Amino acid sequence: MKTKTLMMSALFSMISAAAFAQNPVAQDSREIKHDNAVIAVKKGEVAAGKQQLQAEHQETKALAHAEHQALKKGDVVQAKQLDQARHDEQHAMQQQKQAIKHDKKVIARHRVDKHEAQIAREEDKLKHEHEAGKI
Repeated sequence: MKTKTLMMSALFSMISAAAFAQNPVAQDSREIKHDNAVIAVKKGEVAAGKQQLQAEHQETKALAHAEHQALKKGDVVQAKQLDQARHDEQHAMQQQKQAIKHDKKVIARHRVDKHEAQIAREEDKLKHEHEAGKI
């Protein structure tokens, strides 16, 4: 008798767990957690990009200073090399700025999509509650 009861309770437990997993509220919660995780990852990428941009900016300043020092000494060849390196760094900075801007746009789109999904879920919830009240 005890085994039957335990088996029945285990079966009902599994059925209720499966039903909860199919529940729209649980699905919505999983989607919200996923959206939050995606946004957090993108924010981390933006922060890392900003740090890299600052490092490249400092390197550009150092190259400009070294170029100025080389020109003071009259070393034109080294000054040209440093100038080229500085231009390369500035180009890399522009690319990094574009990547950061793109990541910010992606974050904004995710936020808008998340907000629209939340509004749709709320409307569906109200619709179901309203229909349940009519019955």
